[in-house]
Formats: sequence, C-alpha cells, structure tokens
Amino acid sequence: MVRSVDDLSTGTAAVVQASGANMNYSMEFMRAYERFPIQPVHGCYYIELLDEDDTVVAFAPCFVQGDPLGAFGMAAGEHALLSNVWHCSDTRLVAAQATPEIATELLAAMKDVARSLGLSRTGLINVADGSPSADALAAAGVDGIHLDTRYWLDLAKYGSEEGLLASIKSADRREYNRHWRRATEAGVKIVSRMAMPDEDVEKLNLLEVTMVRVGSAGYYDAEKLAAFLAETPNARIIEITLDDKLLGFAIVFTDETRMHAWALGYDRETKLTFSPYYLMWGSFMRLGYELGLPRLEAGRRNGEFKMRYGLVPQELSAYVVDV
Repeated sequence: MVRSVDDLSTGTAAVVQASGANMNYSMEFMRAYERFPIQPVHGCYYIELLDEDDTVVAFAPCFVQGDPLGAFGMAAGEHALLSNVWHCSDTRLVAAQATPEIATELLAAMKDVARSLGLSRTGLINVADGSPSADALAAAGVDGIHLDTRYWLDLAKYGSEEGLLASIKSADRREYNRHWRRATEAGVKIVSRMAMPDEDVEKLNLLEVTMVRVGSAGYYDAEKLAAFLAETPNARIIEITLDDKLLGFAIVFTDETRMHAWALGYDRETKLTFSPYYLMWGSFMRLGYELGLPRLEAGRRNGEFKMRYGLVPQELSAYVVDV
C-alpha cells in the first residue's frame, strides 16, 4: 500500500489498462484528484496486490471519504475507506480478470487499512450491476446496495447524429430540432476546446449553481475544480454562450473507447426560446462522433430525458462491509 500515485509500482498502469478501467483510473486523473480533491478526501491509500513474483495483479485506489449523496446511510461526519472517489462513474476490481478471489483479497487488504485508521466500514462504490466486478463481489459474499443510475449511449450503434435522431420518436426528434433551430436563430455560439491551466472560476460557478438546483449543494467547488483542471491536460470544455452570457459549461474526459460527459452546468434563469440543456446534450453527441468514440457516458440524473434520446440506464451499487 502506498499513499501517493507517484509511488505506485511501475506495473500498475498496465494492470489498469488490462482491466479496461475508464479514465478515472488513469495516472493523470488520480494524480490530479489526489492533489486537488473536488470532494473532501481525508486520506489516500493505493492498494496493490502482488503475486509470488512481486508483480502487481490487482489494484484499488482507496480514499477516506464520506457519503455526499446520502447514498447508503452513512451518518453525518462519518467516514469510510472507499474505492474509488464519488466522481468515478464506473468503479471496478482492477485486475486482468475480476474473480471472487481477487475481490476477497482486495477487501481483506482494505479492511486492514480501514481498521488501522479506526474506520468501521470499507468497500467499493458505483459498481455497475451485472458487471464482472459486481458478480465477483457477490460471489465473495458481499451484498450490493443500490446507489444510483447512470446513463450511456451506444454511439457506434447509430453511426451518426442523424442515425440516432431517426431512431427516436418523431415528437422527440422535432423537439430536439426546434431547440437547435431557435438557438441558431438567436445567435448562440458553441465552443469545444481543451481545458486551460487557468480556467475562469466564474464560469465554473455555473456547475455549483446547477448542483444546488438538483439537491446536491456542495458537490462541486469552483476554485477546486479550476485547480483540478490545471492538472488534467486531457480534459475538454464545451461552452455555450449568447452574446456575453454563459448559458452552459461542461467538462468532458475521453479514454480509448469512451467520451465521459463528466460535469455540466446550465442556465435556467435567463428567459430564452430554447433550452441550453438540449444544446449541451447534442454537443456531447456531436463531439463523440467527431472523435470517433463508440460510447458516450452521460452521467447520472435526468434519466427520463436521456432515455428519450437513446441512452441506456446502468444501475450502480455499493459493496460495503463492516471492518
């Protein structure tokens, strides 16, 4: 076990790649989150399982943290040793193959660390139901606790924006086109760019405002986000503006096979003839096709809207045990 990404074994990155883990497990992302945690983190503990030849065969980035979403009944002020961070949408057993044996050994190591810290619980959060990791944890005797639902889009299935729109109900297709037409007539500008080391905190405040609106006040901190983005050179930004007014701001990450719509804020106070949310959703889709990625991960919440436009729900669970 090590306390910093910079101290991980040289073979850990290869294990991450072999497992198919998403960008939340990249060295760059974990290093940025370690230095500038967006949610409160009270300690970082990176657990590596080694075989008899001292080769890394499994990995779990663990963090002492609370339950900001009130997802599984942690008391106010209570902390647990959890893998991964809450912003990771697809936590998994990082190994070439997720097996009950790997699950058992990783949990045993996590229990040891948690016990040494005086914590009463440990485990994995945001594990996709039906995934090899979920199956391995269940076979290891750990019951899953439902947390939330995330949504994803099979970009490859439809081939293009036109192909996707042709697959949905005509009323939803007309509504989508109406918002884009009215935005175009109003003179809206949409920019997709790489994140800069000095992102404007005032723009990032839009994400804070949006999370307050959906009942998760404090989930983002604009100043921490700016510092975090300065450490993540692969982050992309989508901005929607009308004249000098910022109507939408999103942070996007990519890995080899997926685009992750990671954080989104949009204006609902300004009186408009169109919704910035429709424009942002369309911008995600268009960027995914532009980059040639087969899958779009679109985060949690607003499921009714997302499913109307072809996204598929994926249930997420926590596998938490007493120490």
